[in-house]
Amino acid sequence: MADVFYYDYVTIKPWTYFLAITDKGLSYVGLKGDEASPIFSYYPNRMLLHDPKRLAPYTQQLKEYFAGKRHYFDVPIDISEFGTPFQRSVLQIVAKVPYGSTVSYGDITSSLDSARSVRAVAHAIALNPVLIFIPCHRIIMANGMIGGYRLGSKEKARLLNLEKSYLHDNS
Repeated sequence: MADVFYYDYVTIKPWTYFLAITDKGLSYVGLKGDEASPIFSYYPNRMLLHDPKRLAPYTQQLKEYFAGKRHYFDVPIDISEFGTPFQRSVLQIVAKVPYGSTVSYGDITSSLDSARSVRAVAHAIALNPVLIFIPCHRIIMANGMIGGYRLGSKEKARLLNLEKSYLHDNS
């Protein structure tokens, strides 16, 4: 169990993101000001140490993503202490959804060996502690509506539009 999380902030308009890592990789992405509560709801009883140098590869890749220069992340991600094995398996599938694409919650459900209800899959996705790096914003409803997102549906739409615009710019 990682008792210490290292963190830093990166400002990318309109947000200042809060990123936290263990010695094994990225474990949490949220917003500045939320770190006192949400991260501890995912990982209770942890100590946070500010370490910009340790977080530099993560903040750099996030900046590159928003600038349209990065379509996938290659920094280590550590969700080994997050949720249940089922929730982690859902996020492993979500991590494979390609940049600029969307799939439905039902598509994710049907791709699981241990298929469960769409509702259970949607709940696992809603709990994603590593926003953007595990691209849960790419999961939409079967009817084409974008659905919910921890940072709000407007932010989810912004991320989807950002990816589509950079795909078109680079093709």
